[in-house]
Amino acid sequence: MTDTAKQGLAAQLTSRVKEALDRADEVGGDLRDYLQDRWTNDPRLAPVRARLDKLRGREPVRAPARAAAPQAAASPLADKPAPAAPAKQVGLGNPALPAQIYGKNSCAWTGRAITILEKHKVDYDYLDLEQQEHEKYLPLLAIETHQNTVPYVFLRGQFIGGYNALAEVERLGQLEIALMSPEERAKAPAHLRLIEIVPRPNTDEVAPAEAMEPPGAPD
Repeated sequence: MTDTAKQGLAAQLTSRVKEALDRADEVGGDLRDYLQDRWTNDPRLAPVRARLDKLRGREPVRAPARAAAPQAAASPLADKPAPAAPAKQVGLGNPALPAQIYGKNSCAWTGRAITILEKHKVDYDYLDLEQQEHEKYLPLLAIETHQNTVPYVFLRGQFIGGYNALAEVERLGQLEIALMSPEERAKAPAHLRLIEIVPRPNTDEVAPAEAMEPPGAPD
């Protein structure tokens, strides 16, 4: 094939491609982009492109490498630790509850302990040990707490003692700390996290309310 024939064939092919692109313009830009992408990147058209480039006397133009598919974005929770499992109840203290009182309606010390919690608007659970269905807890409480008097006060599942123990925690300004959940305590300032609430069980054999002892007597 003579050079003139080659140039004529190249011009003819170029004209056809141009006509196709012009028609694409009439239909819409999206179709034009599609045809251009096919012409540039479709491997089935590579021999045609190579032949056209050869007829034009140009070096074959390689199709640009396609960009690697972007990796899926990491989940925002991927680097976060799994939420801590809720503390399990061990014994009669329930860490899911801010406060618990096992007491007796006839006991003045039980009433005073409840008054402290209500004064601070503490959400508490109360169980009356004088009710027949709750009497079974009396020996269990004595064994677990080594205390033989009511009330039995638990803060976040930890037994702290009776009324006097609760009053002492309040006096020392530790009640708010004692009522914190493990998650809340972990976020508290360091000097608060170091505070330890020490149980103060009363080992008297007779409940103060029954012995008619003055308010300052141990519970």
